[in-house]
Amino acid sequence: VTNNLLTPGEELQLIDYYLQMIKVYAQIYRKNGLLKPDALDDVKATAINFMKRFYLHNVVFDYPPKSIMLTCFYLATKVENAFMKIDDFVRPLQAAETKRGSKVQTRGEDILGLEFVVIQSLQFELAAHHPYRAAYGLYLDMQAFITDSALLKDVFDRTHHYIDLSLFTDLVFLFQPSQIAMGAFKLAAREKDLDIDSYLTQRFEARSLELLYSVLDDIQDTVGAFRNTSQKDAQAIDRKLILCRNPEKNPNSKLYKKKAADQNDVPYVSDSDSD
Repeated sequence: VTNNLLTPGEELQLIDYYLQMIKVYAQIYRKNGLLKPDALDDVKATAINFMKRFYLHNVVFDYPPKSIMLTCFYLATKVENAFMKIDDFVRPLQAAETKRGSKVQTRGEDILGLEFVVIQSLQFELAAHHPYRAAYGLYLDMQAFITDSALLKDVFDRTHHYIDLSLFTDLVFLFQPSQIAMGAFKLAAREKDLDIDSYLTQRFEARSLELLYSVLDDIQDTVGAFRNTSQKDAQAIDRKLILCRNPEKNPNSKLYKKKAADQNDVPYVSDSDSD
C-alpha cells in the first residue's frame, strides 16, 4: 500500500523551502519599489520569525506553507512600518503567476483571511528582534580594538550572509540576537582570516568567555550545517500534500464548502432578543 502522507521530515523540508522563498519575495518587492532597502532585512526576518513560530502550533495539512508564507510576509510589512496596500502586495505575485501561465492567482482576500489565524497562533506577540542591529553594534565596538578597518568592514559585510542563514535555523528559539550576531561574526572572520579572539579576550572575563565560546560553537555548527531544500524536492512534497490536506481547512473541498453553507443558513439570534 502506498503511503501518501507526509513524513515529519518532509513537512519540515516544505516549510524550510517557503521560508527561503521569503528572501526571494523580499527582493521582488524591493525591485518593484514597494519595499525600501532600509526595511528589507527587518521585514524579511520578521516574516521568517512569524512563519517559524506559526508552525510550532500548526501543521501543513491544515495550513499549506505558501499561503502562510504570504500572510506572514504581509503582516511583517505592517509590524515593521513598511505597510503596503493589499492590492499592491498581490500585484507582483499575480504578474509572476500570469507569466508562468498559472490558472490560479493569489487573491488579496486569501491573504487577509489568514491574518487573524496567524496572529492568534503567535499569541498576539508581534515584536521580533533580529541579529542585524546587534551585529552593527559589535562592528562599531570592534573598531576600537581592531586596527585593520578595511578587513573589519569586509568581515562585517560577510556577517550579513551568515545572519541570513541563521534565520532559517532554530537558533532564534535558543539564543539571543546578540549571541547569534557574534556567532555570525566568528564565521565571517574565519572566512576572511581575521582574528577576533583578541577582541573577545579584551571584552570578556575568562569565565564569561568560556561560557560564550560554548554558545558560539553551537551557533557556528548550526549555521554551518544548514542546507537549502531544493525546488524539485519541494514540488514533489507539495504534490503529496494535495492528496492529504485536511478537507475541513481546505476552501476548495466539498466538506469546507458544505460547512460554510450550513453556517450561512443559521439565523442570527441576539442575546437580547426575548419572546
